[in-house]
Amino acid sequence: MTHIAPTTDRFVQVRDLLEQAAAFHGRMSEFYHGLSEKADQVRVKLLLDYMSTHERNLRDSLEAYDADASGGILDTWVDRDYCDRIVHACDQLPGEPPLDFDGVTRLAMKVDADLIGYYDELAHKAETESVREVFRNLVAQEQAELRRLARQALTATDF
Repeated sequence: MTHIAPTTDRFVQVRDLLEQAAAFHGRMSEFYHGLSEKADQVRVKLLLDYMSTHERNLRDSLEAYDADASGGILDTWVDRDYCDRIVHACDQLPGEPPLDFDGVTRLAMKVDADLIGYYDELAHKAETESVREVFRNLVAQEQAELRRLARQALTATDF
């Protein structure tokens, strides 16, 4: 994986956070795609393909939001520490989890849970209601994905 360099300024704008998050989802999409190409089990490959597509869709959604959102929200300044956390999370990804269904499921659930915590903290620390709402929506989106992934893991059967 390529490294996403953290910003050097003390504060960043919400747009920077969204760009970092979009880049993270793009990297996760590539990560899952690369694992899919190595997977031997059909259901593991299907799960990895699903996760790759899902991450790509999240990246696209964040990029579209960044393009469509009001400048007032995107131009709001926040502490850089929050932006750096997503970079750190991306750099902490394992080189390769066990390529079995449970290993991939655990990794995907951990990534989603970490993002929920990250977005939730941003929502709680935001100084304006409009910025809080942006990150609350991202929390809801990640929580929905975590539920879908859990359902998929519970209902999966061997091929």
